Order: sequence, then structure tokens, then C-alpha cells
Amino acid sequence: MVGKKGGCTIHWFRKGLRLHDNAGLLEACKPVGSQHLPLKPVFLLDPWFVKNARVGVNRWRFLIQSLNDLDSSLRKLGTRLFVIQGKPEEIFPELLK
Repeated sequence: MVGKKGGCTIHWFRKGLRLHDNAGLLEACKPVGSQHLPLKPVFLLDPWFVKNARVGVNRWRFLIQSLNDLDSSLRKLGTRLFVIQGKPEEIFPELLK
């Protein structure tokens, strides 16, 4: 996303909560034209998933630990993970304004 004030690149983490072999993340880190835009990694906690996925306590614990690990790794690279609760079809239009 590039605007008059520089913009940023948004990378949506969904299932692959890792850095080392994430092709989409590598693509997001590439320059746009001649600009290296700030990376804004996001993970959306979709209410549909929370309500409909039959996930036990251990799976939730694993997800939280994975998100914490991912955030820690991203902070070492000078950014952080933004965890947002909401429906993707509602959140992304707001992020892209």
C-alpha cells in the first residue's frame, strides 16, 4: 500500500506462522519501485473461527505461543506482529484506508 505519505506493506499471517520459509513474507519485504516500505505483519483472529472451530485448550495454547514466538522474531527484525480481532472483510478495508 503506497500513498502520499509513503505507505506500508501489509503481510497477513494465516496458517504459516513462521519466518524462515514464508514466500509471501519474502515477497512483502521486496521494495516497491525504489521504496523499501515499512512492513506491518498482521494476524486476524476471525470471530467465525473462534465460534465455529472445534478447538481444544491445547490448540489455543499452541496458537498463542506461536503468535508470541512470531512477534518476538519480528521484533528482532525491527517490526512487530499486529493481532487484530475481527472479520477480514471488515478489517482489511479499514487497514487499507
